[in-house]
Amino acid sequence: MTADGGTTTHRAHRVGWPLLAVVVTLALAASRLLVTPRFYFSDDTERGSAGQWWQLGDQLLQGKLPMLDPSAWQAGNYWAEGQWGLLNPMTWLIAITARLSESPVLHATVVKLVFLAVLALGVHLLARQFGAHRPWAALAGVLVPASGFVVYMDAASWSTDLINVALFPWVWWALRRTVEHRRSPLPYLAASYLLVTVGYVFGVMMLVVVLVESLVRHAVRRDPARVIRTLLASAWGALLTIVVYLPAVLTAPVTERGNAPFENLGFLNADLTDLAASGNPWVSATIRAWGGDITEGPLVYIAWVLLLLPFALPLARSAVRRAIPLFVLGGVVLALVLGPSHMGPIRWPLRLIPYLAIVLVVLFVVGISRRFPAGATRRAFWLSALVIGVTSLLTWGNGPYAWKAVLAAAVVSFAALVLLRWAARSPRVRRRSAVAALGAMAITAVFTAGQLPLLPTSPLPSRAAPDSATALQSVLPDEHGDAIVVGDAEDGWQDGRSWRERLLANLWYFSPTDVSSLYTVLPFEAFGDDLCIDLRGETCEDALETLWSVDDETGERVSDLMSVSTVVAMKDTYPREPAAPEGWHLAADGEYTWLFERDEELPAAGGVTWTAPDTRVEVTAESDTAVTFAVDQAGEDGRVVLSRLPYPGYRVTGAEATEPLRGWLLTIDVSDVAPGDTVTVSFRPPAWPLLLGAYGLALLIGAGWLIGRGVLRRRGVLRRRAAQRSGGPVSATAKA
Repeated sequence: MTADGGTTTHRAHRVGWPLLAVVVTLALAASRLLVTPRFYFSDDTERGSAGQWWQLGDQLLQGKLPMLDPSAWQAGNYWAEGQWGLLNPMTWLIAITARLSESPVLHATVVKLVFLAVLALGVHLLARQFGAHRPWAALAGVLVPASGFVVYMDAASWSTDLINVALFPWVWWALRRTVEHRRSPLPYLAASYLLVTVGYVFGVMMLVVVLVESLVRHAVRRDPARVIRTLLASAWGALLTIVVYLPAVLTAPVTERGNAPFENLGFLNADLTDLAASGNPWVSATIRAWGGDITEGPLVYIAWVLLLLPFALPLARSAVRRAIPLFVLGGVVLALVLGPSHMGPIRWPLRLIPYLAIVLVVLFVVGISRRFPAGATRRAFWLSALVIGVTSLLTWGNGPYAWKAVLAAAVVSFAALVLLRWAARSPRVRRRSAVAALGAMAITAVFTAGQLPLLPTSPLPSRAAPDSATALQSVLPDEHGDAIVVGDAEDGWQDGRSWRERLLANLWYFSPTDVSSLYTVLPFEAFGDDLCIDLRGETCEDALETLWSVDDETGERVSDLMSVSTVVAMKDTYPREPAAPEGWHLAADGEYTWLFERDEELPAAGGVTWTAPDTRVEVTAESDTAVTFAVDQAGEDGRVVLSRLPYPGYRVTGAEATEPLRGWLLTIDVSDVAPGDTVTVSFRPPAWPLLLGAYGLALLIGAGWLIGRGVLRRRGVLRRRAAQRSGGPVSATAKA
């Protein structure tokens, strides 16, 4: 009876704390919806992820895995884009549920809440593995999902960053479980696969750091078994990274990322005084972003408990040794966060601060697990009070206008300090760590409640798009060829009626019409320069003139070379009706837009749109990734222009690619092709054979690791049984 009761209590204790961390995290996250119902549908979620998930889900339900969409133009190279997660089954599930959902806002909100819960549980597991006691590990699971950047940037807007951050503790926990404790590599293989194939590079960068740290540490300690396990883990991750990220690297030279500078523009990075606010959830540091020199959001806030760090110090020598990976990763992340804002294609390093939050919070709970309650001395109390005072002073100095928030947060932090000291010293308190951890969760809830009126929304904008898939699908319902939007597409977003005439960025994926004004992380430089189009698909005023202009070399309109049959012109940019050229007409005069259509609809983008006067071809087959045409006549000029961007990865069989027309239209030279011959233009991501080989080798390594471990374990079992039957000693190898 006692044994059963003890087992039940232990099980409840083991399950209860992580469950509590998840419940509290969800409660805090859901509370924001009371003030801002669309909190988790801001900016890149609204104009990026929602439509992206919808489109991917639509393709998957048709049995397709999209690789290239010529009609999407600079947004259509899905493999190079990376963040579509084409190889990620978790992303597939999100996409399919998005396609089946009527409410994009509700769907995105549920996805965000799920990954905040995943983050909470992952941090709890990681903290436990580094030696934190269960109550404190549960507190860590609550604190990290409540950190400023996670809440106000990742959860509110940057979906792939949130997913990356949520998966990372699981990957690190699984890696240590495998390498340090000789457990099955299956959790690591699964978690790291999901992390890498999400397609967001920052989590992969952090994985590289922890793998290198593990390899060096065990090599120095001359531990060959752990070195081998780390090498296997590294090989698996490296091969998957090649598959996911090499196409983007090889595509970068034709995009704006190819000329990305190394410089410090002071944009979404921090300085040391900014980090003084890492314990204050109610103030904005001097973080420069799109809204100016001060971004209205606690982007550097990590956790208020950092102000109580003296209670967790000093760490025991054994804890320091165990925490070496935390110190290494924390040091690297801190250097990057304080570093230049633009490091080539890697930009805005403040995006790494959630990983710093993971490190610092885990270090705190590991330390206080060993030091509490004995470490809650009078000296630690006054040192913590000093930390609260100094950081408050520095935070006030950075933003004197926020003195009320600084003072209020300092008062609450000091009250928490008093309560922590009381929990450690009062004879009335029995389970001191549990009481202290629960009290800290309550204080976290107080700080979250204070954020609701002070900072109710993300600093990133929301454009109030309709929360109805049906409404979004009703925009341009009558397909008339491929379409493009010119001008300021955000005009009138406050008026719900404007959404009947146009959408924004990836929300265009909901429309039955193929519209190229989509979001991309890899803007095609020559295309963007010619049409003055940005990464969200918005253009300057001159874009319409360029679109309807006649190309000097071909004598064709640029719109015809692109196979565009519909143009949506924003009235804010073109207050007077633009004069439609011959062959075009005004189809609709809306409140916010002019809708122009070509008299004769053109086929979708991807095919042949012009041939040299002395050249004739006939298209015999066409798909998103390939065009085949027969050459009837090939003259000296011999150029054939296709309505496709000349991405690296195109292969021409039977002819040769030549200089792209206008710098961005795929052009084939058939001057040396005999009449009657066939030419095939096909696309695969650059280095496609290498990608296939890397993917196959990764799967072989993963399978080999699992099988090899199973064989060795089986041999160990047989040896132990043989030793037991013979009555001899069991060797260390057999025990392993």
